[in-house]
Amino acid sequence: MINHKFVCGEPDFPVTVTFTQPAAIADFHVQPRRPLVILLPGGGYRFYSDRENEIVALQYLAQGFAVAVVQYQLVTDPPVLPTALIQLGMVVAEFHRHAAAYGISPDHILVAGFSAGGHLAALYADLWPLLGWDCHVATSELKIAALALAYPVIGLRLGWPTDEATKAAITAKWPAHEADQLVTPQNPPTFIWTTADDETVPASNTVYYTAALQRHDVPVTTKIYPHGPHGLSLARAVTAFPRKSGPTGEQFIRPDVAEWFTKEMTWLESLWHLDEFWLNQV
Repeated sequence: MINHKFVCGEPDFPVTVTFTQPAAIADFHVQPRRPLVILLPGGGYRFYSDRENEIVALQYLAQGFAVAVVQYQLVTDPPVLPTALIQLGMVVAEFHRHAAAYGISPDHILVAGFSAGGHLAALYADLWPLLGWDCHVATSELKIAALALAYPVIGLRLGWPTDEATKAAITAKWPAHEADQLVTPQNPPTFIWTTADDETVPASNTVYYTAALQRHDVPVTTKIYPHGPHGLSLARAVTAFPRKSGPTGEQFIRPDVAEWFTKEMTWLESLWHLDEFWLNQV
C-alpha cells in the first residue's frame, strides 16, 4: 500500500488530500494506471465523518482503485461555497496534470460523496465546466468521468439544514447551491442511493436530483431502499455505532442496503468495462 498526504491549491485555496493506492503486483510486471476515487466524507460541513472515510476508502482499494480523500472547506471557516468547489477543482486538476506520477487513469475519475460531501460532489458535477477561471486551469483538467452519491444533500431548501445560520455559513450570498437546479447535459453518469425514511436528509433530495438528470438525458442509476437511518455508510456492523454509544446501533446494520457497494461496482463495470480496462494494462 502506498499512502501519502499533500496539499494542493496553494496559496489561495489550500486543501489537504490523503492519497492511497494499492502496491503494484510484482507478478504482473506492469505498473498499472488505476481508476481514481475522489472521496468526500459527510459530516454536515462541520467535520469529516470517520465512518465515511478510511473504512469506505478500503472498499475501493480492495477493487484495485486509488483513493484520494479531500478535506474540503467546513463551516468552521465560513463560507463553505464557493471555496470548497474550487478546492475540489484544484484536486481534480492535480490528478489530471500528474496522472502518470500518481499512477492513475485520468479518464477514470469517480467523485464519491456522502451526505454533505454528496452536496459538494453534486454541485461539482453540475458546475465543473464553469470553474476553469477560478481554478486557473483548462476546463478539460476539471472533468470527471462518474459521480457516486450516498444519501446526499442536494438542495438546501429540501430539508437540511433546518436553521438559517448553518445555511448562511455554507453559502453566504453565493447563489449556486441547489444542485438539482444546476444540472446540464455535461453532468457525468451518476449512481445515487438513499433510504425512503432518512430522518435527516429527506429522500426528496435524491428524487429531485434523479429527475433533473433524467430531464437532461444524463445516465443515472438510483436506489431508494425502504428503511434505514441517515449516515448508514456501509450499512454493516463494522460501521454501526457500538451499543455503548446509544441504543440505536442495530439500526445501522441493514443487509438489504449493504448491497449498495456491490451495485455501484456493477454499475462502474458496465460504464467503464473494467474487465477490459485491467486486462489491457501496458
